Amino acid sequence: MKAVIISKFGPPEELHLAEMEKPIANDDQVVIKVMAAGINPVDTKIRSGNHISSKNLHLPAILGKDVSGIIDSVGKNITYFKPGNAVFGCNSTGKTYAEFTLADPDSIVKKPEEMSFEEAAAAPLASLTAYQAINDHLKLKPDQKVLIQAAAGGVGHLAVQFAKINGAYVYGTASAKNTEFLKQLGIDEVIDYKNERFEDKVPPLDAVLDAIGGEVLYRSIACVKPGGTIVCLPSSTKDDPKALALAIKHRVKLIWPMMYLNKDQLQLIADLLEHDKLKVEIDSVFPLEDIIQAHKAIESHDTKGKIVVRI
Repeated sequence: MKAVIISKFGPPEELHLAEMEKPIANDDQVVIKVMAAGINPVDTKIRSGNHISSKNLHLPAILGKDVSGIIDSVGKNITYFKPGNAVFGCNSTGKTYAEFTLADPDSIVKKPEEMSFEEAAAAPLASLTAYQAINDHLKLKPDQKVLIQAAAGGVGHLAVQFAKINGAYVYGTASAKNTEFLKQLGIDEVIDYKNERFEDKVPPLDAVLDAIGGEVLYRSIACVKPGGTIVCLPSSTKDDPKALALAIKHRVKLIWPMMYLNKDQLQLIADLLEHDKLKVEIDSVFPLEDIIQAHKAIESHDTKGKIVVRI
């Protein structure tokens, strides 16, 4: 089968096409014929060697987590899925930049019929990350005030929607060109981060979802009420000493979450997508052969929504 692999860590140019053996399912796995794969920031960090999981990655390796496709074959213990089922999910075994991939059945659900494979591939990891940030960690309630940094990004635009589903009042930072897009998603106020300081635009907040880190995180801490919470998405900022000191000073709780697979949550996301109660935005779709350009696009930090490759 055709797959994109890395033979060593480094820039996007280390990604290249290769011929690999088609995977074979064990008794408790399925093989998916991949139609599309979502690209996530974690993929670029693993590729560069700057992610904790890079240490245990045996090269050459196929990257990728998000997948949508058609069940090709199933192990003898699998009863819920059958060959021909259209599915999507956040593949626990990874290796989705390929024509076929193995999957744990608990990491996938059936794809809504009206959804394209590209839309389905864009949803899983970012949706689970956003859902868990808003519901598991921030526990947002009606009328609470939250600031979502990078609100038009892959996780951000989904977090906006989950926060509004919970009835929160949502502020978000984004470039001015994305204001109308975010308004369509229901955001209450958009702050143009290029021309406005969010500190001057928000009242004391109950919560912040930060996808940036560094100075943005430090400035965010001062905006949160004592007893409030900030979810910090960049794992590279974990236990930042300056952030921890500021959090103690302002009596703010900092959480660096690790997204976990939850089939019930993934099914909930599928149901919301199917009934148009959640929208996943796709910035660009690249053919697999242009995977280098796809990684460069996501590393530009100037995309609206998600990047997807079509297999």
